[in-house]
Amino acid sequence: MRFPRLVHCLLYPILLLTVAPGCQSLHVYRPVTVLVRDAETKKPIPDAEVHFSYPMTRDSLAPYNSSSKSGPDGLARLRAAPYGPYGLLMETTAPGYQAENRDIAGDEIREIPPALPFQDAEVRPVSFVVDMYAEPRFAVELVVPPGYRGVIRADIQIDDNAPVTPGERGFRFDVPNDGALVVKGPPTLRRVSPSDYHCRYAGGDLLPGKPDLVTVGFRWLKRDGSVNYFVVGTKNECDQARRRLAPNQAGSHIGGGQYDDEDSHSGRRGRRSH
Repeated sequence: MRFPRLVHCLLYPILLLTVAPGCQSLHVYRPVTVLVRDAETKKPIPDAEVHFSYPMTRDSLAPYNSSSKSGPDGLARLRAAPYGPYGLLMETTAPGYQAENRDIAGDEIREIPPALPFQDAEVRPVSFVVDMYAEPRFAVELVVPPGYRGVIRADIQIDDNAPVTPGERGFRFDVPNDGALVVKGPPTLRRVSPSDYHCRYAGGDLLPGKPDLVTVGFRWLKRDGSVNYFVVGTKNECDQARRRLAPNQAGSHIGGGQYDDEDSHSGRRGRRSH
């Protein structure tokens, strides 16, 4: 009787290893058609790479990732499955275009009917549309008066009804002597995080983003609602401005706003959004 028990002990873990990866195939996958097009011309973009992943699910039972390239018609065909309360991340890249990331809720996937037996995936309607902007990347530049040193208070206002000029990638705003201004623009202005704004003296070069004890630079300090605070100055002047704006705080939240500290400034760049 000892031999059958030994066989049982050996076969059981092997069976688990065999079945566990197969659980991913037990999900009800939906065929998903994604249309990738130019955001300004609305023409389809061929050879765009679309990738589905499930970053919020670390479980080995999560659905399989899926990738596909768009054809001449801009259509990429993938598959996705709803899993728990989380959705998926759709990442889209194409040569000559700015990458696009979008979070898709699980309910959006559940609304897509599963494929019927022998159904042609190419007749499925478009599930999602990805509008991509051609390079170069969008940029916002603040122009300060010659010799300006101190805090800049910028009230950022996005006008969703403002017309978007095709091909416009740069936005330039003049800062008055008192440092207070309204940064107002079309929806594409939203594509630039205030922490990625640039600054220059009128008629001069861009100011460095990391000032030192001698060099005058430009830094984002904090956000409070639609108002963002920046500073032009040396490292000591930047530190003094930061302490004035948050005399009792060294953390990341001040009065409902977000606050910059020197160590986390560079880490904020490149975070997915749009």
